[in-house]
Amino acid sequence: MPTIDPVTYVVADAHTARLLRHEGHALHTTRHIAPTGHFAATIAETLNHGATDGTISRFVLAAPAHLLHEIQAGLADIARDKLILALPKELAQLPDHELIAHFDIPATGWP
Repeated sequence: MPTIDPVTYVVADAHTARLLRHEGHALHTTRHIAPTGHFAATIAETLNHGATDGTISRFVLAAPAHLLHEIQAGLADIARDKLILALPKELAQLPDHELIAHFDIPATGWP
């Protein structure tokens, strides 16, 4: 029986952000967030909305340190409570199939 990973993985940089899910043996993009003038706020708002409507049960966030800090500053309490791990890494430009090696999947709650 395949295991379904309930964790959303978020990779972001100044130009792109993606939400991914672990399926099979790889991470797969489920959503792209378009860059805006206040991109960190847009990413935080997307995570806040997902945490509120239940589409994000838990998440891991990876972004360059300065962007990571800005995103975290914009998280509402409900989203902040669902954040498992914040990684100061630049991973957003990597293709989906290369991302899994950068996350410790069992540490994020995958049985």
